[in-house]
Amino acid sequence: MKFNTLRYLALPWFLFFCAVIATMIVEGTKIYLGPEYDIYYQGVFVAGILVCLFFNLRTLSKAGIWLADSLPYSVRRKPWVSYVKATLAILIAGAAYSVGQLGWVPVFWQGFVIPITFMICLFVTVWNLMGPLLIFCSRLAFSCLSAFVFSWPVFALVPITALFLGNSVVKAYQESRPDFAFSRPSTSAPVVATDGAEEKKEESITATHKTALELQEAAATASSCSQKGKLVQANLTSDGDADIVYWAIRAAGCANLKNVIALSKLADIMMKHPNALVRAAAINQMASFDRESVKRIGYLLVKRMGESEPPQVIEAAAGLLLKLGEDEKAWVSKKMTVLLNIPKTSVLAAKILVSKLKREDLITEFVTKNLSAASSQKERAISMICSLSEPNRMLAVPHIDLIMASIKKADMSDPAVKALECLGQPSLDSLRREIAKPEKIDKLMATKVFAQSTWKDKGAVLETSSKCVRDSDEETRQWCGQALGKVGVAAIPTILELLKSNEATAKESATHALTFFTDNEAKEELIKERTKNSGWMANQKNLELARAIDQALLNMH
Repeated sequence: MKFNTLRYLALPWFLFFCAVIATMIVEGTKIYLGPEYDIYYQGVFVAGILVCLFFNLRTLSKAGIWLADSLPYSVRRKPWVSYVKATLAILIAGAAYSVGQLGWVPVFWQGFVIPITFMICLFVTVWNLMGPLLIFCSRLAFSCLSAFVFSWPVFALVPITALFLGNSVVKAYQESRPDFAFSRPSTSAPVVATDGAEEKKEESITATHKTALELQEAAATASSCSQKGKLVQANLTSDGDADIVYWAIRAAGCANLKNVIALSKLADIMMKHPNALVRAAAINQMASFDRESVKRIGYLLVKRMGESEPPQVIEAAAGLLLKLGEDEKAWVSKKMTVLLNIPKTSVLAAKILVSKLKREDLITEFVTKNLSAASSQKERAISMICSLSEPNRMLAVPHIDLIMASIKKADMSDPAVKALECLGQPSLDSLRREIAKPEKIDKLMATKVFAQSTWKDKGAVLETSSKCVRDSDEETRQWCGQALGKVGVAAIPTILELLKSNEATAKESATHALTFFTDNEAKEELIKERTKNSGWMANQKNLELARAIDQALLNMH
């Protein structure tokens, strides 16, 4: 029996081809180890190629000078027939791939038809190219070495095609199941959305030094940490590292330090430390010590409510003094009234006067007096609107045009934008009019404010955003898409209609809207719509819609 050289040359490559695709499919759909293991996959892949080359060299050495002896007579006599077969196989593979790019072709084509067609065409091509190549090399002086070297370009088609088909199958599988993304571990931290209504948490300093970490652990204990008393006392200094001093302050409450020692050190930090958060923490920690002892340094706390002090220090000092008694409360009231007339501190002073001193009458009077175009204090008056209670804010409604004209940055850090949001429905109605027919401010600016603010009337937002997402200006469409996504479940029909549209701009707007979609009430409906537009028989148009919905679900997840 003749030794079939071509069969034994192709066999290791066929096994390698199957192993590569199987590994890629399993890793891509079942066992995901993460990108850190890619270097090992690459090493195994290269090792597999070297093993195939070793077996090829061994086969050629065994065949010797009779390389082409086992080939059919027709191949030896008419090698051009083999070239024709190889060309036809390549054309068939190309045709199958081209059909797969058509929008109406289902995912099944990419996941099954293309891989099977490519595999058959690949080995038909390799078989029909290697036959004439072995015949040619058998006529050369170094026939085995020549056949080994000249076969490289032909067999290189095997690993290249294997990588392409492996990726194609995995991609098709993922597209048939958009929920597949949920099974993949996320490497990014979750984004927590807030509506601005939650109370702001106390700012803290991250512990980085070893001592700071030890102090942080002590501060976290529910019981006494008196065993750390010496460490805490040693680090209550006005010139230490911010994280160490901060966590020493936080641990001072459980370290059972004497009032005289602790308060003197905290007072020194309060006055001298360069970090505002550390100074504010020192003031806040004083509340855990004897009230009468704290009262004795009340005059130092009053000085901390000056215009040159950071907002954190002013707020902490005011909060502590208000706990000490009526006299101290009068000091705070007097200081806040002074700070109210200073541009740098007016907003903070208004907040403290309203929320802690219940002196909303002072803020109402200031806003009423200065909310006019002629007033030099109008910007400060606008910045104080949100400090007022909802009934008292209504006095600013007649001045909405003035507030809109005062917008500078058109983001939520702009006091005028915050004021418009606090005024609620009247502001929303004015912005809707400006978006429909700009008169007072630029349309794009009105759209930015409209999209970034939170409104109670979701129906009005939906009506306006549904229209302006089709605007001719791209940036306007983007902002309106954001507003549409924030509407929530009521916006689903509009978003789906845009996604199914044949207009590219409409699809872009809908996709952008879904990135801001966080309404969990719509989760079931979105899952149902995604399922309807995915699966092996879904086409590209279905998949575009399913992918957009999947992104919204990931945001909610």
